[in-house]
Amino acid sequence: MRTPILSLAAVLALSLFASPAAAQVAAPVGLAPFPQPVGLYISGVEESGRYLTLEDGSLWEVEISDRATTASWQPDDFVNVSWIAAPREDFAYLLSRVGDREQRAAVRLAGRRPGPDGSEPLDQE
Repeated sequence: MRTPILSLAAVLALSLFASPAAAQVAAPVGLAPFPQPVGLYISGVEESGRYLTLEDGSLWEVEISDRATTASWQPDDFVNVSWIAAPREDFAYLLSRVGDREQRAAVRLAGRRPGPDGSEPLDQE
């Protein structure tokens, strides 16, 4: 009588291993709000690192615990912009500056600066 139990166990084991590989791959949980990675140059650092303006005219507010870090950042520094999966309050983006050592700051989009002629900056696509 042991044969039917072993056969049932073998059928179950084979059914688990025989399922299509595509069914075993998890679908992405969510997509970032913009294509990854994005990199831009800093065009301005204001109020001791509280606000950063990037070359596309976007203005970013830095989370308070990261302001000492961003106060040392300079115009023409290159930063990567990425999305934080577990944001701090509404600071859902991360700016990463790579130099002698990598520095990171949690930020949120605060607005846009006008272009040099007073017009809105052009969106880069």
